[in-house]
Amino acid sequence: MKSGTSFVQSALASNPAVLDAAGARYLGETFGRQAKAVRDVFRRPTRPRRHQRWRSLAREARSFDGDAGIISMEFLSFAQDGQLAPFLDPFAGARVEVVLTVRDQFRAIPAQWQTYTRNFGTDDWETYLRRIDGSPFGRGRRSRAAATFRRAQDVGRILDRWSGDSRVESVTVVTLPPPGAPRDELWRRFSDAVRLPIEDAGFGEVHENTSLGYASCDFLRRLNAHVDDVRPRFYRKAMRPLAREALAPLRDSETRPELDRRGAELASELNRRIRDTVTAGSYRLVGSLDDLPVPDDVEAPQHVVPPPPDDVRRAALAVRSCATAALDEASERPPADLDELVAETARLLRRANRWGL
Repeated sequence: MKSGTSFVQSALASNPAVLDAAGARYLGETFGRQAKAVRDVFRRPTRPRRHQRWRSLAREARSFDGDAGIISMEFLSFAQDGQLAPFLDPFAGARVEVVLTVRDQFRAIPAQWQTYTRNFGTDDWETYLRRIDGSPFGRGRRSRAAATFRRAQDVGRILDRWSGDSRVESVTVVTLPPPGAPRDELWRRFSDAVRLPIEDAGFGEVHENTSLGYASCDFLRRLNAHVDDVRPRFYRKAMRPLAREALAPLRDSETRPELDRRGAELASELNRRIRDTVTAGSYRLVGSLDDLPVPDDVEAPQHVVPPPPDDVRRAALAVRSCATAALDEASERPPADLDELVAETARLLRRANRWGL
């Protein structure tokens, strides 16, 4: 997760002719079909009759006249040791190669917190950093924040798990290019990883995840405390368009969450572990381990700087405005207190989306 997968998936779906000319196919043609197939297996791993969509991808891979059928779905990295069989068995007899994209943890940690706040997470930035620090005596080791972070970013375990299965022929690690790299650099690395000449793809219709600013994420984690009883699928159905339409436009005027010194030391240590794992495992590497920096001395503030309250309030007002518009009601004067404003916004969202009604 958080390592350029959305960009790669969108490029795959947007360039069927380029893939076809290279002897490749994005199985199922869309990310949505692949995502549903993967979720089917996770939901009922011991009931293969419920895996028809995944098995359909395997049949397509076998039937088309080409060199490579490609599946790109980051949830595959969540699979535990006992969950690999239902994913791999339908491809018995075929050559299975695994490609894992990895990202500099100085950038991955803030991105992972954003995902956390967009999925019911309630920890502020500083608390999140302390919960994921991995210390054996850390107060957050058993927290949801720590569990979801380890599941998504424990590259060593992911590599060990997939490379340790005899049904996997090879494992390639692709490092995410650093900021400032050409937009197509990740695609070129991916092309190299899958050993296909698909560099001539077009990116006019390629979409990437819409990221949010610091204050918008802080607003969401405050809001989540008021809607924790909403069913996840209803929550996501409503919050995704709100994030895109109300909060994403504020991004350029908001600050970014910065790692404090302790958080930066964690990022450096995680990068070091990834580098050591890739080197020790002799995995094929596309990119450079230099993309995972391990500085001799990290430069970071001693303490976390919270987002400006006015920015958080602006994010809350943007979402409140969307909720009142959906209800077709005249907007009354918003509460002056930020906590009261967030609580009122949650109530409006409940009514607009019929959460709990």
